[in-house]
Amino acid sequence: MLRKVVLIIAIAAIVFSVSGCKRSSEEGALGEEEVKSAAEYEAEAEKEIDEENMAEELDRIEQEMEAEAGG
Repeated sequence: MLRKVVLIIAIAAIVFSVSGCKRSSEEGALGEEEVKSAAEYEAEAEKEIDEENMAEELDRIEQEMEAEAGG
């Protein structure tokens, strides 16, 4: 009798631990926001900004900063 109870508890623990650890892809996609590192931003900027468009990019960035600051 004790063996049956221990066996049932062990099987239940295994089933719950295996099925309870799954995480749905929707849950992760909705609850988490991707955050870029400084290195990622730097690499992106090196691709997008060159000598020809650096003045325009600087103006655009300054305007965004002024808008965020409320000025």
